Parts: sequence; structure tokens; C-alpha cells
Amino acid sequence: MDLLQRIDALTARASTWLVRMGAAALAIMMLLTFLNVAGRKLLNNPIVGAVEMTELLMGLIVFLGIAYTTYSRSHVTVDIITSHLPDRARGVLALAALILSAGFVAFMSWRLWVVANETVSDNLRTQVWELPVYPAAYLMAAGSMLMVLILLVQIVQSTLRLAPRRGAAPSRTD
Repeated sequence: MDLLQRIDALTARASTWLVRMGAAALAIMMLLTFLNVAGRKLLNNPIVGAVEMTELLMGLIVFLGIAYTTYSRSHVTVDIITSHLPDRARGVLALAALILSAGFVAFMSWRLWVVANETVSDNLRTQVWELPVYPAAYLMAAGSMLMVLILLVQIVQSTLRLAPRRGAAPSRTD
């Protein structure tokens, strides 16, 4: 197994674990919301701090699932125009999109890491339960950093697919 395949397998496992954590966060958020609404409507006693927990959990759900979505190539795409292009042109456009995405997500990951560090240095806590925010901030940064790694692997894979094979005759795909 070559290095690219090993990294691909590693990112598959890591993104699967993160998406499972995101699914658990979603289940917790749904239960918390249900209990909060039931407590408010039936007992006139909502759960204190439910809104702040929902806010943290929503961020976790997004950033813990984004690497898996990228790995499985499940992002929404619109191919109204590109579906009419030759295979090679679609491959080049897909590669360009991967490169742009990797650049944007790398910048976003760096900024998330900076914000996570600031939550530690500022001792940022939730308003009601006074829970530290940094664990969620670092998990969000980790999810986006894994997405960058997955995008880099996909860039290499796409580049290898587009590269002409040694000894192969040039082919026309238009």
C-alpha cells in the first residue's frame, strides 16, 4: 500500500469517527430540545442553558460532519453546464474546484485554530452553565483541518487521474 492510500485510509477512519461524534451531538441536541420544549409547555419549566448548549452542539454537528462529507464526495454540486463538457475538461474544472476549496478551508481552519486558542487564553465560558468553550472550538478546528487533508489527497488523486499514462497513446475525449 503506497503512502497516498495509507493517508486516504487514515482520513476515512478519522472522518468516520468524527461524523459519529457529530451524530451523537445531533442526538443530544434533539433530546435536549425535546425535553426543553416539553418542560416549557407541560411544566412551565424550561431547561436553563438549553439555548447555549444547542448553539455549541450545532457548531459541532457541522464541523464534525464536514470531513466525512468531503471524503465521501457528498457536497452539493451543480453540473448544468459542466455535464456537457468533455471528460478531461470536467476533470480539470473539478481539480480547480478542489484547489480553491483546499485554499479556502485551510484559511478557515487556521482561523478556527486561532479562535480556539483565544477561547483558552480568554477563559471563554458559556453564559449560563459556565462550561469552557475551548473543547468545542478545538473539535471544530480539527474537523476542518481533517477536511483540508482530505482535499489535498483528492487533489493528488485527481492530478494522477488527469496525468497522461506513460507509454499510452494520447486519447481524445471530446
